[in-house]
Amino acid sequence: MKKEDVFNEEINPDGISEEVLTLNNIVFDRGYCCETDEGTWWEVYVTDKIKKGYPINLSDEDHKETFKGFHDLMVDHYESDGQITFFEPYEEEVYTINELTEILI
Repeated sequence: MKKEDVFNEEINPDGISEEVLTLNNIVFDRGYCCETDEGTWWEVYVTDKIKKGYPINLSDEDHKETFKGFHDLMVDHYESDGQITFFEPYEEEVYTINELTEILI
Protein backbone atom coordinates (compact mmCIF):
# COMPACT_ATOMS: atom_id res chain seq x y z
CA MET A 1 0.00 0.00 0.00
CA LYS A 2 1.26 3.46 -0.84
CA LYS A 3 1.52 6.23 1.74
CA GLU A 4 -1.40 8.20 0.34
CA ASP A 5 -3.66 5.13 0.17
CA VAL A 6 -4.02 4.96 3.94
CA PHE A 7 -6.90 7.45 3.86
CA ASN A 8 -8.61 5.88 0.84
CA GLU A 9 -11.49 3.80 2.24
CA GLU A 10 -11.72 1.68 -0.92
CA ILE A 11 -8.09 0.60 -0.65
CA ASN A 12 -7.72 0.68 3.14
CA PRO A 13 -11.15 0.52 4.81
CA ASP A 14 -9.60 0.15 8.29
CA GLY A 15 -7.46 3.31 8.12
CA ILE A 16 -4.77 3.66 10.77
CA SER A 17 -6.00 0.88 13.04
CA GLU A 18 -3.26 -1.51 14.12
CA GLU A 19 -3.08 -1.10 17.88
CA VAL A 20 0.35 -0.25 19.28
CA LEU A 21 0.94 -1.66 22.76
CA THR A 22 4.54 -0.51 23.24
CA LEU A 23 3.94 3.24 23.62
CA ASN A 24 5.01 5.11 26.73
CA ASN A 25 1.85 5.17 28.87
CA ILE A 26 2.99 8.31 30.69
CA VAL A 27 2.65 10.18 27.39
CA PHE A 28 0.12 8.23 25.36
CA ASP A 29 -3.32 6.95 26.28
CA ARG A 30 -3.42 4.76 23.17
CA GLY A 31 -2.01 4.59 19.68
CA TYR A 32 -2.41 3.01 16.28
CA CYS A 33 -0.24 2.60 13.23
CA CYS A 34 -0.46 1.52 9.61
CA GLU A 35 2.57 0.32 7.66
CA THR A 36 2.91 1.28 4.01
CA ASP A 37 5.51 0.68 1.32
CA GLU A 38 7.25 3.94 2.28
CA GLY A 39 6.92 4.02 6.06
CA THR A 40 4.48 4.06 8.96
CA TRP A 41 1.51 6.27 9.70
CA TRP A 42 1.03 6.94 13.42
CA GLU A 43 -2.16 8.05 15.14
CA VAL A 44 -1.53 8.53 18.83
CA TYR A 45 -3.60 10.00 21.63
CA VAL A 46 -1.84 11.75 24.50
CA THR A 47 -2.98 11.46 28.10
CA ASP A 48 -5.08 14.25 29.58
CA LYS A 49 -2.10 15.27 31.72
CA ILE A 50 0.12 15.72 28.65
CA LYS A 51 -2.61 17.52 26.72
CA LYS A 52 -3.14 20.01 29.56
CA GLY A 53 0.58 20.43 30.21
CA TYR A 54 1.66 20.68 26.58
CA PRO A 55 -0.88 22.41 24.38
CA ILE A 56 0.23 22.32 20.73
CA ASN A 57 -0.37 25.42 18.66
CA LEU A 58 1.41 25.31 15.30
CA SER A 59 0.85 29.03 14.77
CA ASP A 60 3.17 29.60 17.75
CA GLU A 61 6.73 30.01 16.40
CA ASP A 62 8.32 27.82 19.10
CA HIS A 63 5.86 25.00 18.48
CA LYS A 64 6.23 25.37 14.73
CA GLU A 65 10.00 25.02 15.11
CA THR A 66 9.72 22.01 17.45
CA PHE A 67 7.42 20.05 15.15
CA LYS A 68 8.60 21.25 11.72
CA GLY A 69 10.50 18.06 10.90
CA PHE A 70 7.59 15.67 11.39
CA HIS A 71 6.16 14.47 8.08
CA ASP A 72 2.48 15.15 7.30
CA LEU A 73 1.83 16.19 10.89
CA MET A 74 -1.85 16.64 11.76
CA VAL A 75 -2.90 18.09 15.11
CA ASP A 76 -6.40 19.25 14.14
CA HIS A 77 -7.93 17.05 16.84
CA TYR A 78 -5.26 17.58 19.48
CA GLU A 79 -7.18 20.11 21.54
CA SER A 80 -10.42 18.11 21.56
CA ASP A 81 -9.14 14.51 21.56
CA GLY A 82 -5.38 14.64 22.20
CA GLN A 83 -4.80 13.14 18.74
CA ILE A 84 -1.55 13.49 16.82
CA THR A 85 -1.19 11.91 13.38
CA PHE A 86 2.00 11.87 11.35
CA PHE A 87 3.98 9.83 8.86
CA GLU A 88 7.36 8.29 9.64
CA PRO A 89 9.27 7.36 6.47
CA TYR A 90 11.45 4.26 6.79
CA GLU A 91 14.62 6.30 6.28
CA GLU A 92 13.68 8.87 8.95
CA GLU A 93 16.02 8.79 11.92
CA VAL A 94 15.07 11.91 13.87
CA TYR A 95 11.38 12.71 13.59
CA THR A 96 10.03 9.39 14.79
CA ILE A 97 7.49 8.21 17.36
CA ASN A 98 10.39 8.08 19.85
CA GLU A 99 11.25 11.73 19.19
CA LEU A 100 7.60 12.73 19.63
CA THR A 101 7.58 10.91 22.96
CA GLU A 102 10.74 12.75 24.08
CA ILE A 103 9.28 16.14 23.09
CA LEU A 104 6.10 15.56 25.06
CA ILE A 105 7.69 14.19 28.27
